[in-house]
Amino acid sequence: MNERYSKMYIAVLDEAPDYMVPTLVAHSILTAHTIFDDPKYPEYIEWFIHSFRKVTVRVNRREFDKIRETLVCHQGHENTICNGEPSCLVVLPVWCDAVPKVLQYTKLWKPLTGD
Repeated sequence: MNERYSKMYIAVLDEAPDYMVPTLVAHSILTAHTIFDDPKYPEYIEWFIHSFRKVTVRVNRREFDKIRETLVCHQGHENTICNGEPSCLVVLPVWCDAVPKVLQYTKLWKPLTGD
């Protein structure tokens, strides 16, 4: 029998330079935690206590905007990249059997260069 679990998706805009992604994601996750660690987000608390699974994906502008418009998420940014505009979305955790289509087809994040 497969265990049902929730997973947090961290969507990084493909315009963000690879060298800044670790910092961008770290800052975005910390800020999202201060927002989502609240009884009004029981799915976050469930994920934090029982799952803590997460995946970082690289998304294009169209995917980024669709995620931002349709899912509950925190928008992260770094002042020194992408004109200081949001470039990372921390999505409220979703159940493994109910992943929204906009997230199902995203690609795992990996550096584009070997630098």
